[in-house]
Amino acid sequence: MDTMVFIFGRLEECNSKLVLFLAQLGEFEVAVSQLVIDEVERFFRENFSREAGYLAKRFVETISTQVITRDEIRNEMEILRGKIHDKDLENVAAVRHAKIEYLVAYDEDYIKAGISEHITPKSFVKLFGLTPHEMEY
Repeated sequence: MDTMVFIFGRLEECNSKLVLFLAQLGEFEVAVSQLVIDEVERFFRENFSREAGYLAKRFVETISTQVITRDEIRNEMEILRGKIHDKDLENVAAVRHAKIEYLVAYDEDYIKAGISEHITPKSFVKLFGLTPHEMEY
């Protein structure tokens, strides 16, 4: 899952919140890159508090069944470099390295780069037979 799923899912009534709910129920396994953990922690620390950053980081770590480190995906990152924005590179490399079916994200850059694993939170929620919110995220 991409960083924004965790951020929107904790702050708003949206499809990302439903994705997190399904993950907490164990409906699917969550894999994240180290980048996601770092970005979620930074966002909550900078916008709320140091404690909020710590709790957000722990939430991501707790809900994730797999954290894919930068060392593990170094080769995939080199192969993908230049094909996708650097800010998204680590997430796509993690998905490809771990052979993950879906990269749940609300980011048009994944669409523009033709990342076949990309799926929006709205579309992902539909896979579980839930009625999604109107927004994509």
